[in-house]
Amino acid sequence: MQFDRVSRVDRVIRAVRVAAVGALALTATVAGSAAASATPDVGPDAAPRSGPAYVALGDSRASGPLIDVASHRDLCLRSTTANYPALLARSLDASSFVDVTCSAAKPEHVIDTAQFVGTRFAPPQLEQLGPDTDLVTISIGGGGSNHLPVTALCVALIPGADAHCRDNALSERLVVDGVERMRPQVDAVVESVVRAAPNARVYLIGHGGSVGHRGCWPNLPMSDADATWLSGYFDRFNDIYVTAAQRHGVEYVDIAKAAIDGGHDACAAREDRWFEGLIPGSPAEPAHPNARAMEAIAQLVADDYARASGS
Repeated sequence: MQFDRVSRVDRVIRAVRVAAVGALALTATVAGSAAASATPDVGPDAAPRSGPAYVALGDSRASGPLIDVASHRDLCLRSTTANYPALLARSLDASSFVDVTCSAAKPEHVIDTAQFVGTRFAPPQLEQLGPDTDLVTISIGGGGSNHLPVTALCVALIPGADAHCRDNALSERLVVDGVERMRPQVDAVVESVVRAAPNARVYLIGHGGSVGHRGCWPNLPMSDADATWLSGYFDRFNDIYVTAAQRHGVEYVDIAKAAIDGGHDACAAREDRWFEGLIPGSPAEPAHPNARAMEAIAQLVADDYARASGS
C-alpha cells in the first residue's frame, strides 16, 4: 500500500510539472545551436563593467521555471531576467555572464554529459568554465534526492489527517538511499568545478526551504509533525553540500535555514513565501523557489562576494 501511495501522489506532482512544461513548449523559442543555452550578455550598453566573470551552473532551482514565462528562451525553462543568476549578475555588474542552468539537469550534465533539451543536446555545463572565471554558482542534486517519493509518503489526502511518514520505514529507506546516492555525485561536481575554474569563488546553493515545521492543506498537505520530520530530511540532505563545500574550499549557501527561520516557507502568506508548495501562489514551478527566493539567494551571494573581494 505504501508503494501504491507513493506512485499515486508522485504521479500527481509529476503531472503538474509535465503540464507546465508542455504549455511552455507551445510558445518557447527553441534555439538551434548549443550557444543558445548561454546568456552571455548582461545588458545592451557598451560601457565597461567592473564586476566578476560569472558562470551559473545547475538545475531548475537555479533556472527559475515559470517565474517569468516570456523570458524563457528554450526548454531549459530558464528565466533570463528573474532567476538568481541574472539578478546576481546585475547586482555585481558582472563583466561577463553565462547562465547554463537547465531544468532537469543532473550532476553528470554539469560534468561531462550532454543534456537532451527539447530538440537539441546542451553541452556539459562545465565547458563554460576556465581560469578567467571569477565567480561560479551551483544548484544541483535535488533531482536525485528522492524528495518527491519521500514527500508523497507524507501527504495527507484529506485535511487534518496524519500520514505518519516520520514513522514509516520506507520513508527512512528512501531518505538514506537519496542521501547516499547523491553524496559522491555532488562532491564530484564541486571537485570538477574547482579544477576547471581554479581562480573562481564558488558558491554551492543548498536544497530545501519549502517545508518548515508546519503543514497547510492543500498547499503543503501534511501534519505539522510530518512537516517537521520532512524539514529534517532536507537538513540531512544539505549535509552533502556542507561536506562538499568544506572539502573543496567553496562557500555553502543555506537558503533553507534563511527561508524557514524567516517565515518564508511554502505555508507562509503568499506575499511572504520564498518557496511554493503544490499549488503555487506566485509564478513558479510547484515546490520550487519563486521570485522572492531568487532575490534572497542573489542577495546572500552578492553580500558575501562583496565582502570577500573588498568591494
